[in-house]
Amino acid sequence: MKDVRHLLESQREAERRFVAEAASERDFPHGWSAGLLMAHIAAWRERLRGSLIEASRHEPPSEPPLDIDAVNAAQLLRDAGISLEEGAARAEAMLVDQIDLWATLGDRPFSWFTAKTTGEALVRNSYIHPRNHLGEHYLERGDRTRGPEIFEETLGELRRAETPEHILVPAIYNLACARVAQGRPDEALELLAEAFSMRDVLRSDAAADPRLVPLKTNPRFQALLIG
Repeated sequence: MKDVRHLLESQREAERRFVAEAASERDFPHGWSAGLLMAHIAAWRERLRGSLIEASRHEPPSEPPLDIDAVNAAQLLRDAGISLEEGAARAEAMLVDQIDLWATLGDRPFSWFTAKTTGEALVRNSYIHPRNHLGEHYLERGDRTRGPEIFEETLGELRRAETPEHILVPAIYNLACARVAQGRPDEALELLAEAFSMRDVLRSDAAADPRLVPLKTNPRFQALLIG
């Protein structure tokens, strides 16, 4: 996998742009506030950072939490009402630390969820994960241009970085869902076909995914689900 530092630096700039835009956005009744979103990103970066520091000390790294939903619920409750400035500052501080750790550790075997190396773990945690949230944030607010753009940019950069399939597949699938939201079903189906060819289990996930409901009666979609 190439360009790990480039992906992390790219995300740093993307988050700065997001924060600048979010500073003037109106309150919205659905989804997280921009401040809470950034605090969530920071919290997961901090968890990975701790494990990477342990690895740098040649200690057994702590494993990620098993009950993700419970961990997220506790963090969201704790950070309810956090300001955008504080959430953004936490997220950037953790990202800077991770970039420094990457320079120290380099790419080496490291297990974190589906990641198998330090590079994969950093890209999943601090590039893909936050970009997924940023894209969904725009879509929740009815922005059918910027949200899908983020998913498209993500997939393009991951392809150029020669990301392994098990890391790349979710990015393909998320862009497919964004294309559905844009009313571009043919492109969505092409992407879903690619994703299913890499990970067959996604067929059952797609059948129950509310984002793909507009494709429910599409014969091609039904054929893809069967395989």
